[in-house]
Amino acid sequence: MARVSENSQTHALQFSLNKAKRKIEDLQLQGSTLKKLNRPSDNPVGNIEILSLKSTSADNKQYIRNIQYAQMNLNIVEQSITQLTDLMSRAKELSIQQSSDFYEANIRKGVANEVKQLRNHALSIANKRLGQKFIFGGYKSLEKPFDKHGTYMGDKGQVIVEVSKDFFVPINVSGDEIFYIARDSKDSEGHPLNRFPELNSSPNNNLEEGKKFNIDPVDQEALSRDLASEERSTRIEKRENIFSVLNTLHNALNNNDADVIQDLLPKIDTIMSRLVRLRARVGSISNSIESAKDNLDVENINMESRKSDIADADVAELFSDIQKHQGILQATYKSGQSAMNMSLLDFLR
Repeated sequence: MARVSENSQTHALQFSLNKAKRKIEDLQLQGSTLKKLNRPSDNPVGNIEILSLKSTSADNKQYIRNIQYAQMNLNIVEQSITQLTDLMSRAKELSIQQSSDFYEANIRKGVANEVKQLRNHALSIANKRLGQKFIFGGYKSLEKPFDKHGTYMGDKGQVIVEVSKDFFVPINVSGDEIFYIARDSKDSEGHPLNRFPELNSSPNNNLEEGKKFNIDPVDQEALSRDLASEERSTRIEKRENIFSVLNTLHNALNNNDADVIQDLLPKIDTIMSRLVRLRARVGSISNSIESAKDNLDVENINMESRKSDIADADVAELFSDIQKHQGILQATYKSGQSAMNMSLLDFLR
């Protein structure tokens, strides 16, 4: 039987004491931080997963900020469209009233002043700003999108924001889309005479065109200026413009022309229908953004729960382990004491 030397026994005792002390030190560190993962070496695989979760969490925080900015813009756009809808509804109400022969010229001139204020209100909505940026200018957000004549100076740019991973939404509507109807819009169908180009040059057709456009000879210059920015796909079809319609209504009221007022009603209905569709579209975008926000909130909760499972210490288990290893350390001390307190006679036996 091999003899165990005193030196070997001392080293074994020192190793056991250091191991017990190191374990208690780790447990005490976990108790002070309530983290069981304090160094990458504690759990390399778990540490990599936590780093990945932290990166995703940082991305989600930026998505939340993007969502808040997008919601702020869309709320202002929706409010503006609602105000325009109410404005055009008032214009329609006045048009229905004043198209009747019951009202005389003086009354219509008084109503014309209200229509003028409606037109000015529409212009103020068109040039509404959020901070230093105009919301209806497209990409040209630092320049006023509409001049005093109602001519659109912006572009058709759509500002896109990422509100979740690979999910992009537009947060603006250009003034061209709100105040005009594009030539290729599905809201208006091509005129049947477009299939017969030779008819477009006939004098009668030009007269019909003037009638359809409600051109008031009394204020021909002002109306031409308002329609200068409007594009035509044919000689018959034109883009609807809120400002030109209100200007025409104002001129018709001043000139006591009930027929022109009556002819404006379908155009006002077209504008209102388009505004309602735009408002519904903005609302659907807002709903999708809200759904993305809810998904991010759930994802953040799940990631925090997973990080807690990996890194956080179980308090009950932690203090149980501390007591257990303190007992192990005391037992190591006692066993070492009995081994190291031998007398010379114990070695001579």
